[in-house]
Amino acid sequence: MIPLEAIKGATLNNVLYYISVVGVLLFVATIIRVKVSFLRKAFIPASLLAGLMGMLLGPHFLKVIPPVMMSSIGALPTPMITIVFACMLMGIKKGETDKGMVRDAAAGLAWLWSNSFMQVGVPCLLCAAVLTPVWGVNPLFGSVFEIGFAGGHGTASGMATVFENPDLLNWADGAALGPTTATIGLMVGIFGGMIIINYGVRKKYTRVLTEPASSGGAREVFPEGERAPGSFMTISQDVVEPFAFHLAVIGIAVLIGRAIVWGFGQVFGCKGLPLFPFAMIGGMLINQVVQRTSLADMFDRKIFLRIQGLALEILVVGAMASIRVPVVIAYWAPLLITSVVVTLFMLVWFFWLSPRIFSDNWFEHGIIRFGAFSGVAAVGYMLLRTADPKMETDAGSVYALDGPLMSPFIGGGLVTTAYPYIIRSLGSAMTGLIFCAASLALIGVLRLFFWVPDFKKEQR
Repeated sequence: MIPLEAIKGATLNNVLYYISVVGVLLFVATIIRVKVSFLRKAFIPASLLAGLMGMLLGPHFLKVIPPVMMSSIGALPTPMITIVFACMLMGIKKGETDKGMVRDAAAGLAWLWSNSFMQVGVPCLLCAAVLTPVWGVNPLFGSVFEIGFAGGHGTASGMATVFENPDLLNWADGAALGPTTATIGLMVGIFGGMIIINYGVRKKYTRVLTEPASSGGAREVFPEGERAPGSFMTISQDVVEPFAFHLAVIGIAVLIGRAIVWGFGQVFGCKGLPLFPFAMIGGMLINQVVQRTSLADMFDRKIFLRIQGLALEILVVGAMASIRVPVVIAYWAPLLITSVVVTLFMLVWFFWLSPRIFSDNWFEHGIIRFGAFSGVAAVGYMLLRTADPKMETDAGSVYALDGPLMSPFIGGGLVTTAYPYIIRSLGSAMTGLIFCAASLALIGVLRLFFWVPDFKKEQR
């Protein structure tokens, strides 16, 4: 057996070893996830379980994984999030929509933006009123919940380098608190979402589901003959392996993003800007050009999603396993208070706002947004599939329509990366007031133009 302490340095061979350790954690976690009924019923993803296992084996607990290796594993999320964001808008083709879908998409977009503003405004006001005076919390703490809840582990990992960089935010604790809030949000999304769905079934809020939700009958391992295609061959292997071609396109997107970061540095003197949102812009630019040419046939959206999914799994394992536990313990009270308050507001957005703005299927439209903005988009779609197993409603398609005006900006996009800088510039109180006011203003717009007269929560 190779002594883990012997694997040191920053060579490519050692990176291979580190990813292999992540692979072992993910393999074991997958077997446990498939075999243990409680974890299956709780919808706990294998990557989160692998990250928790890595944390237990790490230097803060069992000390099986040495600090030098954990440090390198903790560095994996940074390049992985760049790949995730580079793929985000590539391979997307224009789809047909009707007026009803466009109307609900506009209302849903305001739901998402107002919720994002809430996830910054409310924690900032808490910092100004309680958390900073009592616990001495850094005002930047007000940004980590939108980064973690709406952004997820990917955004939290991408922002870690920004928090740690002395030339930028210079708040190292933020690098640990981001993945922590992302994990809290994931639990809120999964467990809270399942509770909401079962409550909705009893209250007849769900349009399709009529029985309590359970994953007991859900198939998680697909035998031969029952497997759906995960991707398609868009180019002959005599020319190039399709996955290699798509990976090459992702590389170009990353280089475009790097060029944009360099340009900002040259023109505005900005140093250390995070690469991942600009890699997304690079991917968007490539997609916009290619979709207008015959090369569009060479792009397969599903291949981009498979590569994105691979990077995201590695990212979550690395981010979770390398969380600095002492930092989390030091912030336990502010984390608990703010988590409870933000979760309560999430419930307000779901139970109060959703039925008032969506013309039909309010529960399904609301549950995908609740899951996505307390966890990640995958949690949102998981909850939607639980509430609408055959996807009979248009909630999933409407949410996808919001993507171009949501993903590049909030929940991990450019606006999300700007929140900490706004807090540093304006302070907690002013930032909190501005974004809470902006959130209420958007709800006011919804009240004027999208309110459903004589709405009913019961749908069946």
